[in-house]
Amino acid sequence: MKTPYYGMFTKGGNAKVQKIVDAARNERMRWRVVEVMLYELSKDRKYPEAWDTAVRDAVYIELMETNGYTECGRIL
Repeated sequence: MKTPYYGMFTKGGNAKVQKIVDAARNERMRWRVVEVMLYELSKDRKYPEAWDTAVRDAVYIELMETNGYTECGRIL
């Protein structure tokens, strides 16, 4: 399966974000937890863009489409 593009600069970065998305789906995480995970990933010198608005938006949209996140970040 091809890893979606989340706005990361490398395929490896997109793969790291995909792991976060998968965890959020599997564990039905609240949006705030996902944000913290993206922020923590951005602390790695290889992936500072993980905290960019474009990346966060792409992840949020992906989760909205697959998990039923509401606007306030709770899962339906």
